[in-house]
Amino acid sequence: MTGLISAETVRAQLAEQCRAAGSQKAWAERAGVSQAYLCDVLKGNREPGESILAAMGLVRVVAYRAAN
Repeated sequence: MTGLISAETVRAQLAEQCRAAGSQKAWAERAGVSQAYLCDVLKGNREPGESILAAMGLVRVVAYRAAN
């Protein structure tokens, strides 16, 4: 699989998008999510859900690999 990004990269991109929007509140309003939820995602306390990922132009991909 190519084009995969880490959770840390997603949070960094999200933080940049918030700065570009002017504030976390402005970004959250545009994305239709609460500012508290957005803050939890940015802090790493919660995973971004479909609403946040869609607003960022991302999709979640689940992958598996051998444990050896």
